[in-house]
Amino acid sequence: MKSILKDILIGIIIGAGKIIPGVSGSVLAITLGVYERIIYSINNIFNYKNIYYLSKIGFGIIISIVFLSKIIIYLLSNYYTYTIFVFVGLILGSIKSIATNTSFKYSYLTILSFIIIVILGLININSNNHNGIFYYLLSGFIESVSSIIPGISGTALLMLIGTYNMVIDIFSNIVSIKYLVSNINIVIPFIIGISVGLVISIKVIGYLFSKYKTITYNIILGLLLGSIFIMLKKCNYNVFNILIGIILLIISYIGIKKVNHFF
Repeated sequence: MKSILKDILIGIIIGAGKIIPGVSGSVLAITLGVYERIIYSINNIFNYKNIYYLSKIGFGIIISIVFLSKIIIYLLSNYYTYTIFVFVGLILGSIKSIATNTSFKYSYLTILSFIIIVILGLININSNNHNGIFYYLLSGFIESVSSIIPGISGTALLMLIGTYNMVIDIFSNIVSIKYLVSNINIVIPFIIGISVGLVISIKVIGYLFSKYKTITYNIILGLLLGSIFIMLKKCNYNVFNILIGIILLIISYIGIKKVNHFF
């Protein structure tokens, strides 16, 4: 029973990372020491033990998305800056677990991936909601790829192309049959995009970890640092917000360290 609750709790934490802009659920999976096991289990999905393990993680993720998504929407709408500082603290607390797998020899890849993410963050893309099958497919693809590849924040990218609200609305109503049926023209392309992205990203990341593990972690570190920039650039900065934000950042940093130590 303890093992079941532990895996479900891990899933809840990973699920939270899927909702917050700039935070990657896969990075939190690395922090909790379960990322490579999840990738292995997905790549060997027809093994009973792997199915059982993934079902526990998946159940936790669903719980997190269903019950936390509305809370996150409220916090982002009313306390955006404070919420972002909390999750920057979580990311900073995750960096050590990733950096220990990197090599100074490939630091140029870390810098390059960081620059790419920063440039993407500086591009002035219209953040209004976009409609159309292409955007629904692209949103699903981004969501699945970012769920698998650490350091890439799907929520941050969805905010850039203007479909974040649409996706979070789907997640928050995922158990509502009425909602899913009435928005079938959005849900179906979104699911197709997720399916295609999942198949591609699982194979790619599995190959990279088996052949170029150190290089992959160097790139992931750069993506992660770049995602922090994307998160912070939209915050409302004044003396009071910065002071409260730093306090919240420190608390969340210590908190993720405690969680990491627990697991």
